[in-house]
Amino acid sequence: LLNVDGYYNSLLSFIDTAVEEGFISPNARQIIISAPTAKELVKKLEEYSPCHESVASKLCWEIERIGYSSED
Repeated sequence: LLNVDGYYNSLLSFIDTAVEEGFISPNARQIIISAPTAKELVKKLEEYSPCHESVASKLCWEIERIGYSSED
């Protein structure tokens, strides 16, 4: 998320509050990467290492459940 001049600060605060209140898991929160400049954001994205395996595995299960196949 390119957060130039703090444009998305309110959104990020909303998400952080949702984590504090238990509506969003801390692992899911880590999916959102933000920085004030494009250069810094690209650096953070290059260094990003997913830590939300449980979120991703549930998504894979949901895709299998509805019968979606990536080979179609």
